[in-house]
Amino acid sequence: MAENNTRVPFWWLVLFLLLALGAGAAAVFTVGGSLLAGAALPVVA
Repeated sequence: MAENNTRVPFWWLVLFLLLALGAGAAAVFTVGGSLLAGAALPVVA
């Protein structure tokens, strides 16, 4: 019989977000980029 409780636990969402953001940050650092928007294209005033 199928289970009626199909909700995803909150901590799964938090863990997924942390892993996804961490992997994205690691990918940016791996290619030599920066997470700061101004560091990639400096704004000249």
